[in-house]
Amino acid sequence: MKKLLPDIINKLDIKKVKYEVHNFDSGAIMVDIFINNNFYVLQIDGDEIGLSLNTDKTTPFDIIPDKSFKNANEFNIEFKKIFQ
Repeated sequence: MKKLLPDIINKLDIKKVKYEVHNFDSGAIMVDIFINNNFYVLQIDGDEIGLSLNTDKTTPFDIIPDKSFKNANEFNIEFKKIFQ
């Protein structure tokens, strides 16, 4: 799923969305995304990508994403929704 990262970053740049990319020694990648008053986290690890919306009702850091995808097309459909 790491192959999706350049496209994700490109979409965020085009939309002029603030984001931060974190690379871990394990090879995992997290992308913090700030859209309006929402804070999303993408977790990329191996063949899986996760998407979470963090709110004041969720913990600041959770290793279990709200939704996980092993299919890039399914992820892209859900990822587009965060811009609406």
